[in-house]
Parts: sequence; C-alpha cells; structure tokens
Amino acid sequence: MKKLFKSLFITGLSALALTACSNSKVTNDQLVIGMECAYQPFNWTVNSANDYTLPISGTNQFVDGYDIAVAKYLSEELDKEVVIKKLEWDSLIPALMNDEINMVLAGMTDTAERRESIDFTNPYLSSDLAFLISTEDKNEYFADNSKDNPATYEELLSVFKDRVLVCQKSVVGDDFIDTYFSSVDSSIIHASALDTYPLAANDVKSGNAFAMPAELPVVEAMTNLGGLSVLYVDYSFLSAEDQNGMKVSIGIKKGNTELRDEINSALAKLTDAKRQEMMGAAATRSASSIA
Repeated sequence: MKKLFKSLFITGLSALALTACSNSKVTNDQLVIGMECAYQPFNWTVNSANDYTLPISGTNQFVDGYDIAVAKYLSEELDKEVVIKKLEWDSLIPALMNDEINMVLAGMTDTAERRESIDFTNPYLSSDLAFLISTEDKNEYFADNSKDNPATYEELLSVFKDRVLVCQKSVVGDDFIDTYFSSVDSSIIHASALDTYPLAANDVKSGNAFAMPAELPVVEAMTNLGGLSVLYVDYSFLSAEDQNGMKVSIGIKKGNTELRDEINSALAKLTDAKRQEMMGAAATRSASSIA
C-alpha cells in the first residue's frame, strides 16, 4: 500500500507529535505541504474525512480540493507520505524558506518577485481570467457574455467606471485591479483586499463591490454562494508576465532540485484532460463548503 494511505489514518497522538516537532527541518522523505485550507476550489477545510480529503496536521479537521487531488497523485507517483500544514497565505513562503514545509501546493503563481525567494515546478494547472459579478448586473451590462463571446477590455473599463473592485489579498487578481483598472481610470475604486476569496465574493454578493477578478475555477466555485455569475473576459490585454499569472505551480525551496525534478517528472504524466477533470470535480464539491 502506498504511503499516502498511511496519512489517512494518522492518529491524534502522531498528529500531536508532529506538531511538537514542527521546528524540525523537513526532508524530502515526505511531501510536507503548506496551504491555506481556505481557497476554494484549490483547498478548503472540512470537518470529516472522505475519499477526497487528507488530514490537516495537528488538528481534527481535513482538507479537500484540487490541490489535495494533486497531492494524492504525487504521493502515489513518488511513493511518499503526505503531511498537510495549514498556514496563512503570507506565511507560506517564509515557512518554505525555513524548512517547516518542503512544498507550497496552494494555487500559487510563479512570479518574478516570488522567484527571488523560492523555486517553482512546472505549472500543475493553467486557467483563464474571469470576474465574479452579480447575476443581475451581468444580465444588465453583459447580457450576451459567454466563453465564446467574452467581454473586451474596453467594455470592462466602460462598465467598471465609478464602481468598486475587490479581491483576496496577496494574489495576482488583486494586482490586476491596480495595473489594468484603477491606475487607468481613477474612478474605478480598488477596495481593500480581504483575507479569502469567499469574503471578497460576499462583498460582490452584498453589493459592496461590483466585481472580483480571479482564475476561472475560483470564480465558478464562488457562484455557489448564489445570485452570482461568471463574467468571461478576453484577457489578451494582460502582459505576457501577467498571462503567466493564470498558471499555478508548486513552490519549492531554492536549491532543492531533487524534489523539484521528482515533482516535474510526475506532473509530466498527468494529462491536461485529467487536470481539468480533477479541477471540475473539486469545484463541484466546493459548492456545499462555501459559507
């Protein structure tokens, strides 16, 4: 039996032992993964185990999501046990640099700024930019919007004029609000970023904000809050670097080429069709988890 399944039966005693040793430096013998456990549909916390979850170290909770599906796949391919550590977004890179974890598998984009501190694997998902918008506003301003008829940049600027945009903090979508909207038209208001996508999505739902940019799977998951829709966009206006922001990769400590190469070899066997299938299933499961 693969080492993955050992992690499914981690006891309270071993979880406490792992927590007590949390200051020990990790090795490549395990996949010690940091994630928020609050980033639907990539990863989110649940209170009971099922076929899709893994336990969160040091707690009696579990985590589900696309990142967990990828973690299980890597565990099988590499024959290594998975340990999940729940960390705040801004703590992920420091934890990796300090050897508290050896992977950030958390829907993180490989950016030039982040590459100054850590290394990245090849992307494990490529997505599209979309906006979360109320269904009422979509029907009024983008009635014909679809994947095949996405909104243009000019249409976005026109409709977003004098309106508020919001996003989760420390993600590329929040940077996009400044770069492509509020700095281009000062009447477009960039609201203070919130801790999680569900919080930002609730601002759109309540009318405190007009729209929220994010990767398409995230936006699709947030529509589960009700009364919200996906606004598809032609994002060719993004710079080449920012278009790269629509891809997510696994963060690895600088110089840990052994683990990076192992993961890249495993990811090379994971087809694009399978990745999309895994993400679609995760997005569907997230429907009942968003509060």
